Amino acid sequence: MTALVATLATTGGLRSLDQYAVDHWMPWLRPGPHPLINFAALTVPRFHPPAANVALDLWTYPAAVLPSLVIVLFAASRMARREAFIWPGLWCAGNAIELAGKLSLHKPALHHHARDVAAFDTSLPSGHTIRSFVVAGAVASAWRSGRLAYLWAAAVPLALVVLGAHTPSDVLTGVFVAMTLAAWAPNVRTE
Repeated sequence: MTALVATLATTGGLRSLDQYAVDHWMPWLRPGPHPLINFAALTVPRFHPPAANVALDLWTYPAAVLPSLVIVLFAASRMARREAFIWPGLWCAGNAIELAGKLSLHKPALHHHARDVAAFDTSLPSGHTIRSFVVAGAVASAWRSGRLAYLWAAAVPLALVVLGAHTPSDVLTGVFVAMTLAAWAPNVRTE
């Protein structure tokens, strides 16, 4: 399913959905040059007004690279030895898949008020989406009440679209990558 969604996105099969999202679901989208990835972007949440934008940024922040790694490693420290290696491994695999996708997959151009949104050309899959479900799985495996983390993870893809950070095809592909990784995950703690 992951390959199908990625193929549809890169061949233009999901372009109308993505363009609709750009036109109607991203109130704070400000197209500009392709964003540079730097240490601050990986570690510090953005605080751009309005308040709803800040709230959504904070909601998605635990799925950023550094915070998600810290959470997964902390959860792994609370697990049995086998599980303690699997969750960080799944985190690494998810990031490797994200990087491979963003370096090799290119989607048709999207426009916001006649301006090209270059950041969306190579934004497939959403790493935040992948990491959110890996974090939720690790937390759920470490603590029984941690299953509530799946509610947070389920809202991250929606927040990413509203923030203008990703398109629906990006987050949908991220969800399917996370589901594929889940097949390698140990059972969630029930005691």
